[in-house]
Amino acid sequence: MNRRRKFLLASVLALQNSGFIYPSCQKCFSRIILVSKRSNCPKCGCTGESGNANYRYKLSLKVAESNKLFVITVFGSCLDTFFGLTATGLHRILKATLDKVQMPVTSYSNALTTKEKPDH
Repeated sequence: MNRRRKFLLASVLALQNSGFIYPSCQKCFSRIILVSKRSNCPKCGCTGESGNANYRYKLSLKVAESNKLFVITVFGSCLDTFFGLTATGLHRILKATLDKVQMPVTSYSNALTTKEKPDH
């Protein structure tokens, strides 16, 4: 991996993928595998509870500078200021929002089945 930093003034043309946060290892920051209630890092072998997983940003962009096209990937906490919160914080908000969206459908479905049952 190239560790040199370069300043690039460019126009963003496209987001390369929609998955811009990932669960990460607390030791080596690699993507971890979440299985049931456990997490496992395939790189360093670190294990833990999936509920305690930290998340990191990985934003891949197609950009244009003058007449050149580049695909750049920006990792980590440097994107916290751009999004206004940490990747772990964003993951919690997205998960809570998804749970709220799914909750009324389930509640409505349960209410219908309760009303449809005849009283004996």
